Amino acid sequence: MSLHIRVFCAGPLQNNVILIFDDSSKECFLFDPSFGIEDILKVIDQEKLNVKAILFTHGHFDHYAGLSYLLSKLPAEPKIGLHLDDLAIWRDGGGSKQFRALIEPPCDPNLVIEDGQHLTLGQSDIEIRHTPGHSPGSVIYYFPDLNTAIVGDLIFHRGIGRTDLDGGSFKALTQSVHTRVFTLPPKTRLIPGHGPDTTVAEEMKSNPYVGLHADLDLDE
Repeated sequence: MSLHIRVFCAGPLQNNVILIFDDSSKECFLFDPSFGIEDILKVIDQEKLNVKAILFTHGHFDHYAGLSYLLSKLPAEPKIGLHLDDLAIWRDGGGSKQFRALIEPPCDPNLVIEDGQHLTLGQSDIEIRHTPGHSPGSVIYYFPDLNTAIVGDLIFHRGIGRTDLDGGSFKALTQSVHTRVFTLPPKTRLIPGHGPDTTVAEEMKSNPYVGLHADLDLDE
């Protein structure tokens, strides 16, 4: 196995920023750079990593707040990936208006992320699954070689993402969890946008909102 994961808790909202790199090629993907990413830049420099792409689980401001600063510090501009269904939210300040603190959006993404798309890091495959609910363009990134999925704000340890923000839908979120997350292998590690890791099996068993015993009617 040549892929390595580093998870950083960054910024006032304690966002999980994820760095995954291949120790053979020194290529890396960075996910959801939030406020306060100096420690991440140190690792990139120490490991002599080439940031191949900066990928987003969705377009909310706390997940892209560090992008402009990050780009100013990198020697070469990487690809910036986002699902197009979240582009309007991205351009409108990433939902920051609803918190009465407008965040200036960074540059537009230049890599379209789509359901069923596959990316490659080193010799490893990454599958992208579209998971609307928290936002229209939310996605998860599944790394079979690492038995890990980066799930953004779709699902947390015994919790789920907000659905009261623009474009949110509880029905869509529960459907996404059941059809796109709970169909992964039970031992799959889930790295959410905030808070501790969990697993598919743990959330299927114990998540009170979307677990198998939750009182949900997905056909409503």
